[in-house]
Amino acid sequence: MKIAELNLLIVEDDGFQCKILTKMLRTLGATSIRDASNGKDALEIIRRTDYRPVDIAICDLNMPEMDGMEFLRHLSQENKNIAIIITSALDNKLLSSVGKMATMFGIDLLGTMEKPIMLKELQALLFKYDHAKHEKPQPDTKMVFTLDEVLHGIRADQIQPFFQPKVALRSGLLVGAEALARWLHPEHGVIGPYAFIPLLESSRNIDELTFLMLEKSAAACRSFHDRGHILTISVNLSLATLDDPALADKITQVVQKAGIEPQYIILEITESSAMTGIAHALENLARLCMNGFALSIDDYGTGYSSLQQLTRIAFSELKIDQSFVKDFADNKASRIVVESSIDMAHKLHVKSVAEGTETQQDWDALRDAGCDTAQGYFIARPMDMNAFHHFMESSSYKTSALSQPSIQDQNKVNILVVDDNDFTRKIVLRVLDSLGYTRISAVPSAASALKLLELNTFNLIITDVHLPGLNGLELAQLIRAGKTHTRPDTRIVILTSFSQTEVFGTALALDINGFLVKPIIPAMANEKLAQAISEPLHLRPPLAYETIKTELWNLPRPGNQPGSHGSAGIVHSLDSEADNTLRHTIRSLRPGMKLKEDIYLSDGTLLISSEHVFTELSINRLNDLKELLSRQSIFVHDTAAPG
Repeated sequence: MKIAELNLLIVEDDGFQCKILTKMLRTLGATSIRDASNGKDALEIIRRTDYRPVDIAICDLNMPEMDGMEFLRHLSQENKNIAIIITSALDNKLLSSVGKMATMFGIDLLGTMEKPIMLKELQALLFKYDHAKHEKPQPDTKMVFTLDEVLHGIRADQIQPFFQPKVALRSGLLVGAEALARWLHPEHGVIGPYAFIPLLESSRNIDELTFLMLEKSAAACRSFHDRGHILTISVNLSLATLDDPALADKITQVVQKAGIEPQYIILEITESSAMTGIAHALENLARLCMNGFALSIDDYGTGYSSLQQLTRIAFSELKIDQSFVKDFADNKASRIVVESSIDMAHKLHVKSVAEGTETQQDWDALRDAGCDTAQGYFIARPMDMNAFHHFMESSSYKTSALSQPSIQDQNKVNILVVDDNDFTRKIVLRVLDSLGYTRISAVPSAASALKLLELNTFNLIITDVHLPGLNGLELAQLIRAGKTHTRPDTRIVILTSFSQTEVFGTALALDINGFLVKPIIPAMANEKLAQAISEPLHLRPPLAYETIKTELWNLPRPGNQPGSHGSAGIVHSLDSEADNTLRHTIRSLRPGMKLKEDIYLSDGTLLISSEHVFTELSINRLNDLKELLSRQSIFVHDTAAPG
């Protein structure tokens, strides 16, 4: 809606401030502007029937007779459907608190602004106004159902999963979806979960819904994979149900019966109530992890989803609650919470997911903060299975922020996959096919790979580490040392999990071109393969590779490095190079810089030794593993800087 079409009300007791704000609004194109000196006068204007209804009220807080907070409280009872912008010269924390209060009153809060008001900030908030949302007062649609009605709906197969996409912020590619329960009521249409989930939880009947959603979501996941879309599906699991010792096995059976490996199902642990049997719950969650499921802590920062649960449970994903994400780009306190949560997630080696991403501003701010995945209305609303199939087939989510190889280039890339696990090998082949690669071969062992290399030329080799006979690192060593029939500079990508930390240092020493972390998700694979194919590779003499230890039992184990968690390797008394020796972040490294301390993973595994001279290749690998590092800054000597 154009600003010129809005009817605006300024609620401000300071005449000068009111004039300035009026002038700003007219500069932006506003034509209908009224003003009131306090909340009482504003309510009188709003109630008048001979005036055009107010669309947006811009309200100060500190006013005589009726201040801004009292005005908002009364406005919430008027049912006038007016959007609000709150302004004040008071402390930003107080402004944020009042904004939260307004939202809890049910007011449509466009945002808050500190004085002095900036024109661009005002314009941005006005553009957030949704005219369709305010065309007429919204009726109270909250419906109350009995437990029998809800249980009948479940047993009559009326409750179905709706899928909300989860997109990687770095690439813009679809990586998964959350399955959300919707009741397709024969009389009332689509009913949201708040009408039935609390009743099921309080009556201890939530298991019926859980297993219905799990069964349908696993079947949907199978359908998505069959169409070439290798995604993860997230299903909500209430901790209130985890006191059944057999629950983990039941969940595993349901998923495997649908033909889906547990690694593609993420169980989002919700906590609307405290756990009743903590020991049983922890046993079930540990067993689910052992069975291959990923666990996500849902609505982090609210209710019982707290630091304590992060220490109790082996989560692999942290979901930041939408109440923090909604206005964190403009709210300093929320921004600190969100950025701290993202940082903590990365230090714990888990993915960060932001719920409630509703605007381009949210998206940009989350990406800049280093968040991994976004979910919210800005991407798409929850949709039924047919609509989600259409969404996956559309090109709207496939615009990558990285330079991807063209289809012509992909057809020129000859790829060899080496993995002894049939399931993993098939998944990798399916992912490569979905990304447009057509020239693909696959073998179950390094020995088979070496024979194939005698007859074929490959541009890229994707290999697992743990193989029968020669392991994947030994295969990479033979290639780099020029002891095979393929070129030593053939691109090599290692298939691994982030728990196999002992192999990373050796892989870096072998100048491999990237890691594919299991489970293989197409969006992530697309980025890694594009980088592996395009990055420059300058090899060292063959002897440098021949001396590297590649036997898995001889590799350094986590935690056995002296001083690995402290200051080992840090140069305190520097030589003549000291003038150019500075602490750098991983992101600020440049080729040619010389490492002046050992780099360790957070579990104590040595990754790179001091005196290493960085190349673009080693910087890329360090960025691949930055979430696992014990520190995010290191001492380096900049050989290019003036000494």
